[in-house]
Amino acid sequence: MRRTLAALLIFALSHAPAAAQLRHGARTRPVAITHATLIDVAGGRLLPDTTVVVAGGRITVVGATRRVRVPRGALVFDAAGKFLIPGLWDMHVHLGDEAFDKNFNLRLFVANGVTGVRVMEGAPEFHAWRDEARRGTLVAPRMVIASAMIGAGDLSNLSPGRAREEVRKAKREGADFVKVHDNISRESYFALVEEARRVGLPVEGHVPTSITAEEASRAGQRSIEHSTGLAPAEEDETVARRFVAAFIENGTWLCPTLVMRHNYALLDDRAFASDPRLKYAKPSWRARWLRMTEEARGWSAEQAAQRRETIRREDALVARMRRAGVGVLAGTDDANPYVIPGFSLHDELRLLVAAGLTPLEALRAATVNPAKFFGLSDSLGTIERGKLADIVLLDANPLADISNTKRIAAVVAGGRLLRKEDLDRMLSEVEAAAQGR
Repeated sequence: MRRTLAALLIFALSHAPAAAQLRHGARTRPVAITHATLIDVAGGRLLPDTTVVVAGGRITVVGATRRVRVPRGALVFDAAGKFLIPGLWDMHVHLGDEAFDKNFNLRLFVANGVTGVRVMEGAPEFHAWRDEARRGTLVAPRMVIASAMIGAGDLSNLSPGRAREEVRKAKREGADFVKVHDNISRESYFALVEEARRVGLPVEGHVPTSITAEEASRAGQRSIEHSTGLAPAEEDETVARRFVAAFIENGTWLCPTLVMRHNYALLDDRAFASDPRLKYAKPSWRARWLRMTEEARGWSAEQAAQRRETIRREDALVARMRRAGVGVLAGTDDANPYVIPGFSLHDELRLLVAAGLTPLEALRAATVNPAKFFGLSDSLGTIERGKLADIVLLDANPLADISNTKRIAAVVAGGRLLRKEDLDRMLSEVEAAAQGR
């Protein structure tokens, strides 16, 4: 099943003029990025004065500039002094079904170098959007799309038989995986896992309150989000060792979404309200977030201290699990307070480093690790010949300072070069829509 995602993830992505060309069958020019320092994220090496050639949505050449022959007619981008990294993935996002989400939130990902997302609550609209993106008529990242959230809302407290039926429904509707949430009984959870295995869908999501994280891992759940179910390990050394051992043995990945956790814990910080990036936020989200910050001003000193202690323990556990060999995925859980699509992935990388990961490990959590998680290391995750052409060009080295991932000079998304002026224009369009202009 994982291998079939390669076909699902290949699509043409571009801004409006190139999209119009695609609709008329025109072929785009090859792109040559010359004289860049390529960051080998898998190996942790810097490869100076490298040229990368892209054609037909794939990387066709990677080599020392002096040895690479640039194809005739190629669009050449001189990247001397700049750094190349693979396109970034946000491994925990939510999309609304409004026109703003389709036409503007999706652009925010691409404008921030996020060329792939794992959508954690599926809907028919999202599959249609993915189809539009493949045709080149919608600016969007690659999408891996969940089922509806089983164990939340109307799908809470399902019987085992109903849980199995929801899995079969997800398979029929083309979901890439089953998303499990908090409110599902033990019996129904294990029935869901068994049915998902039978139909060939991975199970990813929360640890339901009816089971432990160790049980979820041993049942074969592929990822655990927000560190749900891991609280007992934050204070009990024996439990922590057992959780780590189970995750490693079963190949369970951790997607901690630190930015969401931190933002909730620090909502009383009025600096959130002056974040200049709020101008890009969906209006309904922005209004809700600002209201939440005002309400948080009523927290007692004890409440604020408890919230900060919670995130301190969660950060320490994430770092510990990474050091022990547990795979970590960078995800954000956008739509939650001040978690703005695209921008928040860079916040997550910064928080992963602050928690104890190295900048290289944080980069891997958004590049190499998602490729491994999907079983698509032959197509994604690194800049190598034959791989899908998702690339971010930076003005400074992120291994020296992870915040340099925000210093984007260009993005190659689906093989199409978006220069800084293209990205700025996209952001201006989102800002205008968010401000009602």
